Amino acid sequence: MYQMKYRNFIVIVVILIVGCASKSDKSTVVPINPINKLNDTLREKYAVVSDFLDTKINDRSKKIMILSKKINTNMTLRILKLNDIYELDTITGKYKDDKTFYKEAAWEIARKKYSKNTAAEIENATDRDGDCCWIAENFTYKNVIFEESLPGTADFIEKYMSSKVTAIEANFFNTLNYDFYVFSEPIYYQNRECLIFTFSEGYIDGLSGSSYIIIYKKKNGKWVQTHKGIPNWIS
Repeated sequence: MYQMKYRNFIVIVVILIVGCASKSDKSTVVPINPINKLNDTLREKYAVVSDFLDTKINDRSKKIMILSKKINTNMTLRILKLNDIYELDTITGKYKDDKTFYKEAAWEIARKKYSKNTAAEIENATDRDGDCCWIAENFTYKNVIFEESLPGTADFIEKYMSSKVTAIEANFFNTLNYDFYVFSEPIYYQNRECLIFTFSEGYIDGLSGSSYIIIYKKKNGKWVQTHKGIPNWIS
């Protein structure tokens, strides 16, 4: 049962992640000389992703894992088109169904800007080619492992699962069982009024996980989360 749940979650994550990993089982190395000077647009986008990550971390002393490979932007467009969007009530913290957020014309503009695929291809998620990679400079939270080997590969299993499985099972929330996060590159939507990205989270043991799109809007000059969208093929 444990192995089956692990394999199911790994399939979900690998489908969402950019398919540009090395064929070698050896770990690739985070770029030594990343681009430190970001233009204003990228700085704004990455600040939003960093802000969202901060909302997920309750224990600031805890080490987490972020996959360096970004989720394909086409997955963001695919989930958005499903129009299973929920608005966040900032007072109660609960979500309610919002069928007014999605606009076909705005989606088509985003598709032409951020994808080389047709609408039909995006609906089938046939294109897994995307941008690379997340680095430490993109986030304010610094207690992070940036992992470039993909879940399910021999290298990933050797580093985090194989010889340490007993320790993980015996100490479910011990240091080896890192919270696991994956992000796509954010895209602008509705005349740059919104920023949207795909987000996946779980544990490296594969026992649980979820994926959805996160939607931010700019209000009074500040980006705040207003909605999320849930894909109907992932629970």
